[in-house]
Amino acid sequence: MFPAGVDTIRVRWATMSGGIRLRVAESGGTNDPAVLLLHGWAASIYMWRDWFAPLSAAGCRVIAIDLPGHGLSDKPVAAEVYRLDSMVGMVLEFLALERLDRVDLVAQSMAGTIGVEVALAPGSPVRRMALVNPACFGRVRMQRFAKLVSSHPMTDVILPRLVARWLVVRTHRMVYGDPSRLTRRDEDEYWAPSQFPPFARAMRRLLHEFQWSRPPASEMAARLRRLAQPVQVILGTRDTLVRDAALYVAELKSAGAPIEVHEVRDGGHSVNEERPEEVIPLVVRHLAQRTGAPG
Repeated sequence: MFPAGVDTIRVRWATMSGGIRLRVAESGGTNDPAVLLLHGWAASIYMWRDWFAPLSAAGCRVIAIDLPGHGLSDKPVAAEVYRLDSMVGMVLEFLALERLDRVDLVAQSMAGTIGVEVALAPGSPVRRMALVNPACFGRVRMQRFAKLVSSHPMTDVILPRLVARWLVVRTHRMVYGDPSRLTRRDEDEYWAPSQFPPFARAMRRLLHEFQWSRPPASEMAARLRRLAQPVQVILGTRDTLVRDAALYVAELKSAGAPIEVHEVRDGGHSVNEERPEEVIPLVVRHLAQRTGAPG
């Protein structure tokens, strides 16, 4: 599994309170400005496979983690682990453990919701932030239906047996604007961690416990104005999972939110991994406004 065989990426484990272990992948100089990459629901650090080298070359210390329940990180049973406040607390604890008093943040989908709360936390070390199709800016497709059909407690027993390779592949194709960009390696990397029995249970916990609704634009705009730096928002125009984000972003701008918006034409929900050649330069330029990195 990624990043096996990639000599420039170091892998280690971080133990959080409660004994939860997170897988950490890192590249770049340890004294360079830090950038934390956070993946979305059901993804992993593999989402950022094409980001390590370019960000390192831009003078950044690149850090990516598998969030609880994902990838090779621990997948606790307790439902409260998968609530928004717990996820936010986990990321803040990780940053404190790493002694990062200044960090930039790039977050996709569900992690975009986490990232906003991390940045707004008292004493947060987050400076600049880029959000890719953030869930808190849109309406999540089929979320209510999925919660309804997975509401029975016996679902925890049945789900692991239903996570077949074809289902994982079909789901992943939904997050690309152009599914032909998916490779056999991509399918393998997303299918492999889904075969741990606790994975399906963790995804169900997130579905039911996480905060998927978005606040009124006026409320979100007021909160974003508290940040010291403008937020970069990157939207794929063919995102079929988080709907109406472009309209919401327009409302945020009208309400005075300090955001910089970029649309990637025909990009899907995971446009950061589908079209890295377009998205990475946008993010590097945004981060360079603080770090002074080239690009």
